[in-house]
Amino acid sequence: MKVSLNFVARIVGMLALAYIGWSVGRSLSSPRPDELQQFATQLLTLAGAGLGLLVTPRLTIDPIGDLLRRSRSVPLPDLLLVGAGAMIGLVFAVLLAVPLSSLPAPFSQFLPLVAAGALAYVGGSIFSVRRHDMAELLKGLRPRLDAQSLPAPDSVPPPPRRLLLDTSAIIDGRIAAVVRTGFLEGSLIVPAFVLAELQQLADSADDLRRSKGRRGLELLNEMQRQSPLPVEVVNVEVSGATKVDDKLVALARQYGCPIITNDFNLNKVAALQGVKVLSLNILSEAVRPLVIQEQRLMLTIRNEGNARQQGVGYLDDGTPVIVEDARHLIGQSAEVVVTRLHQTQTGRLVFATLAPSPQPAASSP
Repeated sequence: MKVSLNFVARIVGMLALAYIGWSVGRSLSSPRPDELQQFATQLLTLAGAGLGLLVTPRLTIDPIGDLLRRSRSVPLPDLLLVGAGAMIGLVFAVLLAVPLSSLPAPFSQFLPLVAAGALAYVGGSIFSVRRHDMAELLKGLRPRLDAQSLPAPDSVPPPPRRLLLDTSAIIDGRIAAVVRTGFLEGSLIVPAFVLAELQQLADSADDLRRSKGRRGLELLNEMQRQSPLPVEVVNVEVSGATKVDDKLVALARQYGCPIITNDFNLNKVAALQGVKVLSLNILSEAVRPLVIQEQRLMLTIRNEGNARQQGVGYLDDGTPVIVEDARHLIGQSAEVVVTRLHQTQTGRLVFATLAPSPQPAASSP
């Protein structure tokens, strides 16, 4: 028969608190207790046993389970700092145990344990709150190495960069093309709650939302197979946040990594909390051509073109604009209309024609 951990904890807690109740009753009774004192000791023993049977799981198993769940989303350096703080608290508890053990019973038996738990908790809490200051202190205490003893740059590769993917960036689809260009380095991180939001969209009754969710899932599967960067789905729990955007910001602050998104509101909220955001919309705007077809420009014709009657002007960034039938306008400014754009290995060429002169309005008879 399999015995559950909850049952074992209840039995152990019942026995422990029953013993504590019996010890308190014996310590408060005379050396030869009368019937009333014996009855009171029995009541304290039964009360301790009942209390231990009821509350032991909530005081032991539930906090430990919650602590283990939280520890999964806490970085390892933070866990080590908390452990160091708890160890320092236990050192002070050992020093404090000497005067506490000289107190009369039952205080001499239980107060050292209470002090050890309290000081370990206080030490871990202080190191957790001041973890950034402790990290800076450890960096300052680290011995400085001269230039000759430093390892070669290739011998210590930097840790891979993490990039958090938002639901909007996955559905948009342009992130796959950006990754293929090689401008991004590191690993793409997809939290499990983002994947759950995509599945919720794919199962939606609304046709538009369902198509968006399915497009995002298909694109994510394709990127996992063909993307030059690794795509990882991480199952982390973010406590204290219910919305997906809030969880993303909290996770980005915890990992110290940027968020790739197209969500305008998420961009603003993350910026207010000091989280870097890589917006595909801003990237698209930055690489958008300076000129487009059918656009009118005021251009100064500076040189002759290779073909007959062509004139050549230049944009502010040095891009040449080849204007048909504009050789006679060299040295003059003219309004031109962009007809087409041509990308070469050395750069971009813009072809244009002279803008037609406005026709004078016909006068009425």
